[in-house]
Amino acid sequence: MSATHPKAKPDYGFDGTPINYLLIGVGACALTIFLLTLSNPLLKILGVIFLVLTAVIIGVMAKFIYYVKIGKLRLRDRLLSMVDWKGNEAVLDIGTGRGLLMIGAAKRLTSGKSTGIDIWRPGDMHANSLRNTLNNARLEGVFDKVEVKNADVQKMPFPDGSFDVVLSNLCIHNINSKNGREQACREIARVLKSGGKVIIGDAIHLEEYAEVFRTTGMTVEILRGRFLENAMPWNKILEASN
Repeated sequence: MSATHPKAKPDYGFDGTPINYLLIGVGACALTIFLLTLSNPLLKILGVIFLVLTAVIIGVMAKFIYYVKIGKLRLRDRLLSMVDWKGNEAVLDIGTGRGLLMIGAAKRLTSGKSTGIDIWRPGDMHANSLRNTLNNARLEGVFDKVEVKNADVQKMPFPDGSFDVVLSNLCIHNINSKNGREQACREIARVLKSGGKVIIGDAIHLEEYAEVFRTTGMTVEILRGRFLENAMPWNKILEASN
């Protein structure tokens, strides 16, 4: 009798670089312990202050790990629920990473296509690569409904009006310059079809994105994030349509 093997599960990765979070936590704990062991009263007081700060840091890290394992799956479902799916949409996921939004959208399509773009920076996600993204698409059974490209949102290789839906989460803020982020938003507006929808989840700069979209004639709304869905409590969602 042949042994049965559990089906491999998709891996949507660890956002950022895990070792950085470990080093911050260990460093904060070590400094706190060191200060509390000193005999100088002022340094002990400083140690108590660092103890509180360390507790906050550990809490934020725990919240982030929850987001990586559970929260971003809930956020994906919320973002995708904001689209009135017909099944024939052309979808673009900007900063697709391991394909979380791209694949989630593909599962809602019949004759449509879901495209993901990324520049695969290692610091944005651990083991960030096109190969891992395509493997997730295979495991999720949507390989024939997706396309993944190596492309920069600031200069996308798509004709005007290519997509019905444009999605992105925790990507555009990684562009360092305001001009670069504005160019990214102009590119998004360019490739969006008339009557299309843009949904962006991000931690900062959403008002900046909104201003650019409004100059193109789009209607924009910024929604509050939900605590259990986001990496940080202040994350928000931008919804824009033309």
